[in-house]
Amino acid sequence: MIAFRDVRITEIEIFKLNVPLSEPFVISLGTITDANNLVVKLHTNAGLTGTGESCPYIYIVGETQASNYEMARQIARLWKRQNPLEIEARLTEMNRAVAYNYTVKSAFDMALFDLLGKYSHLPVYALLGGKNDRKIHTDMTVSIGDPAKMAADALKFKQEGFPA
Repeated sequence: MIAFRDVRITEIEIFKLNVPLSEPFVISLGTITDANNLVVKLHTNAGLTGTGESCPYIYIVGETQASNYEMARQIARLWKRQNPLEIEARLTEMNRAVAYNYTVKSAFDMALFDLLGKYSHLPVYALLGGKNDRKIHTDMTVSIGDPAKMAADALKFKQEGFPA
């Protein structure tokens, strides 16, 4: 195995991933028919690859797949031949070079931790402090549409454990 200090990013793949939704998702800001994501793959001289994904939506985060792609290209230029296991240094470089754009930055963040987990032979949750019993509260948005379907979806989501 290559020593920690000698691991380097040799290639960064950036590609668009368009995933059609099973049904349109309608909110007051518009209708979504596809998830237009971006995938980042960091390849290393250690033979390991870290993967991250962004899921931008302009009306919520102000980012699009196209803007994520361009920002990803900027970040990739910074990181080529750098050590991906030095996560703080990589994140500092990225944040100094690119303001805002949190969605695309999250893809690179995920890819770094994915690589560190593979290098360490540990799942990422263990790297971040291990298993815990904390619950993360989130929501599920009901798509706007037929009132009967909206009510049925809301009940289904509540039964799945989402708070009312």
